[in-house]
Amino acid sequence: MKTINRVALFFLLLMGLAFANVGVQAIGNPQSVMDNVGVVLNNNSALSSIRAIYGGMHLFFGLFCVFGAFKMQKEALILLVLYTFGFVVGRLVGIAIDGLPNEFVTTWLITETVSCIMASVLLKLSWKKE
Repeated sequence: MKTINRVALFFLLLMGLAFANVGVQAIGNPQSVMDNVGVVLNNNSALSSIRAIYGGMHLFFGLFCVFGAFKMQKEALILLVLYTFGFVVGRLVGIAIDGLPNEFVTTWLITETVSCIMASVLLKLSWKKE
């Protein structure tokens, strides 16, 4: 296995486990996930929405990244680029409109930015090797 494939495999596994972890936490206790940003889920629709977006979606994105690490690296990296870039854009727009968020959200902005850059570089390198 080439070095780039090994790095992508490790990165996708790490990201997949991180996504799946968030997913399991949000499915099990959506309020605990939202406590980090001061959002109170006070009705069944709010609970259901967080279970769906942060729970189900993250869990299955994570499972796809794990699968993709072994079978579909480029596709999984594309998903990560789109996902993380979307978060970065949304957070930067939020900062421009609303001001600086708390430390938890700022840490995620940094994490998502680094992850986006890493996924983009790995994707570009994987296309170069063809």
